Amino acid sequence: MSALSRASRRRAPGTRRGLRSDRRLATAVAVLTVSLLAIARYSLDPRGPTGWSWPLLMLCVLVGAVAGRALVGYRGASEKPSDPPSPRTPAVLWLLLLGAAVLSNLHTLGVGFLADDFGLLRAARLAAAPLDAMRLVPLQLLYRPVSELVWWFGVRLWGGSALGYHLLSVLLHAGNTAMLFLLARRYLGSTYGGATAALFFAVHPVHVEATTWAAAQPDLLCTAFSLSSMWCLEQHLSARGYLSKLALAVALAAFLLALGSKETAVALLPIVVVRLAVLPRDQRTARAGAAYAMALGVYLAARLFVLGEHWLGGGEFRPSFWQAVLSPMPLLLANQLFFPVHPGLFDSLLPSYLRLAAIAVMALGLLWWIRGLESVPWQRLALGGAYLVAPMIPVATAGLTIGADMASSRYGYLPSVGLALLFGALCAGRQAGRRQSRLVAVAILCAAAALSVWYVTPWRQAARLRDSVLSAGVRLVEALPKSPPPSAIYVRGLPSSHLGAQVFYSCFSLALPPLLSRQIAVVEIPPTTAAWDMVSFSDLRPGEYLVSWDEKTRTMLVERAGGDPAGKSQSGSPP
Repeated sequence: MSALSRASRRRAPGTRRGLRSDRRLATAVAVLTVSLLAIARYSLDPRGPTGWSWPLLMLCVLVGAVAGRALVGYRGASEKPSDPPSPRTPAVLWLLLLGAAVLSNLHTLGVGFLADDFGLLRAARLAAAPLDAMRLVPLQLLYRPVSELVWWFGVRLWGGSALGYHLLSVLLHAGNTAMLFLLARRYLGSTYGGATAALFFAVHPVHVEATTWAAAQPDLLCTAFSLSSMWCLEQHLSARGYLSKLALAVALAAFLLALGSKETAVALLPIVVVRLAVLPRDQRTARAGAAYAMALGVYLAARLFVLGEHWLGGGEFRPSFWQAVLSPMPLLLANQLFFPVHPGLFDSLLPSYLRLAAIAVMALGLLWWIRGLESVPWQRLALGGAYLVAPMIPVATAGLTIGADMASSRYGYLPSVGLALLFGALCAGRQAGRRQSRLVAVAILCAAAALSVWYVTPWRQAARLRDSVLSAGVRLVEALPKSPPPSAIYVRGLPSSHLGAQVFYSCFSLALPPLLSRQIAVVEIPPTTAAWDMVSFSDLRPGEYLVSWDEKTRTMLVERAGGDPAGKSQSGSPP
């Protein structure tokens, strides 16, 4: 019997009837909210909402339902101090946590390089020393010195092999899972709650892009250093004397490394503020808050020094009032965390009704979450909510979100820490309850693991498509006539993505030349009509060719050659 049930027995009959009525009303509102959310998201607008008005309204209703369910179910209660769990963790539990993180991602090791990977690899090879790598800005307006340093060491340690980078991603994900377990166990005061939180994080399908695409390593590194910083902060708050100061110094160093890995680490400051706010105020909490603020100031100053006037991301990324204040992006990101459905993958490989069944199961799982919030104290709700919402703010201000085909799902990697903490808190609160609650938790974990393994399919297909395009490009270039010697090819129609997985985007010109036996310039034409027309009707010089990728035949076709004014070279072989 839960503490809430025992408290209800001590209330007057009228009070108990009123409380039951409140619960029924809150449950009805939650059912209606989740139903509307699922229907509106996947039936009325399959591509996903684009405006801000109805998502904002839905966000208010959803937050109201969740808050009402939590406050009504846990009225007047606060978190009571509990005995800390044993610091000794059974080896079997560690094997379970790390095994879930590793085994669910082992089949990503053979994906290879895709899209931005080729640009990052080239930048790492051009840098002669670690400091040179940290000064590089290979992607426009993205200054991430720690991530660039990791790529530089990868070139020197394992020769820039794709397998090495993918193996590093898997190990980073496993390390993040272990660190989250330590933090969740500390926050929740329960080994069971910490383990379920870590398992949920290990197998959540929104992590597929972050763990499969090598260019998404900044998300893994940012999360690793962020969790390490928060763990050291906990040591600072619990230790005394010299050890307390040392832990705070390490926490600040990890915070700076997280910021150097990816910009979204700025969300760690509000998380720290919320964590310190739920604790009794003393000198250590004040010192920690001020130290984190100063560290963020140091990072912003360094960013201003390196990027100059573009230190905030440039004019095209500056948020408008609606983006910053009433942005729908946090709701869209949270929506993909609760409903990680990949419609394209479902519809292309499975009957469409299975997608509806998956949405229904996820909606029931969300209802189970909301109903279980009666066992979660408000302090844990606040902390989990901070981890969930704060990392979404930098993404939202840039106008970014996760696509319906799970594209850019790497943006959900760090926010999913908050979701995992809430899941662990819910499981810990229901640990003493009925066996059905544990079975539901196991079912959610199994379903998430199955989706996580399956969602790698588009990335493996994208890797095969990449190989086909590169092979066709090599065959075409090698077959070009020797006189006049080929000097450049202009390529258009290349696949940028496949079911949300990246293929080339704008890095084909970097991926093809290393495979050729002759030197030739490769220019990728952006997929815009104006750019195509400009090249199609321009005068190509002798030795220059306009070619395109034909998806049906999986070959490269020569559309026009220099010195061929009639433009009749459409046969697929060089003139």
